[in-house]
Amino acid sequence: MSPVKPTPRVPGQPAKLISCVLPDDGTERRLLAWLREQGITRAESVYCRGHSVLREAVTRKGKLPEPSLVRMVRIVADGDDAEALFDRIYEQADIHRPGGGALFMTPLLFATPFPLPEDIPDEPGDI
Repeated sequence: MSPVKPTPRVPGQPAKLISCVLPDDGTERRLLAWLREQGITRAESVYCRGHSVLREAVTRKGKLPEPSLVRMVRIVADGDDAEALFDRIYEQADIHRPGGGALFMTPLLFATPFPLPEDIPDEPGDI
């Protein structure tokens, strides 16, 4: 029997996933631009249908409320920096305003850093 070869160590560390549900009013694009300015590269945004996420559900008995278009932004933050970033995102995305969105954070067991090379230009139409 041949000896077991150790697998190479994958660089990474504990992290947290910060998720925000935001109205489709441009807040998400401003937040992503701000995150990029802060050097945060592990973020994404997707369109979602939301039922009663950002506003009160108004509907007739036996019917579902009308869905609204919302944006979900997810950011992977290093464990040590996550609490401070969470507070800054709350302010930056104006979550505190009526209908401003929702923000929550969950632990991740492991996340791999993703540094971008310095000399790569942004794609046309990027944030």
